[in-house]
Amino acid sequence: MKKASTIVGIALVVIVSLVSVPSGIPAEVVWTIGGQLDLKTSPLDICASADGKWLYILSAGEVAVYSFADDTIVNRIAIDKAFDRMIYVKEKNALVVAGRSGNTVQIIQLDVVHQFVLSGLPYKGPKNAPVTVAVFSDYQ
Repeated sequence: MKKASTIVGIALVVIVSLVSVPSGIPAEVVWTIGGQLDLKTSPLDICASADGKWLYILSAGEVAVYSFADDTIVNRIAIDKAFDRMIYVKEKNALVVAGRSGNTVQIIQLDVVHQFVLSGLPYKGPKNAPVTVAVFSDYQ
């Protein structure tokens, strides 16, 4: 009997909670324009990276890569002017561009390369080595 009264009590609390919320409360949506990009040409298609850090803007002959963190276009990828649509494939970290006319699809593999300023830091090997390996570690 105690279990049944507990369940009934919980059900009454839920019902009272639902009934006590007034319906028809006016709501307001507040919004602001976060920024604006002035492009050289009209955008044909736009998509964002899965992590929300990058915006890819397709226009005739290029894909502009916009960084939300830097609030600027950080790269431009030259493509065929016939491509007029694109999608982002999260699993492959790639853009797929295609044209409505023609039979070519191009896959653009996206890899982020980070630049590190290593001047003044200890190093091993020649200063002009073609490859630099930087080790980040915590000895604690």
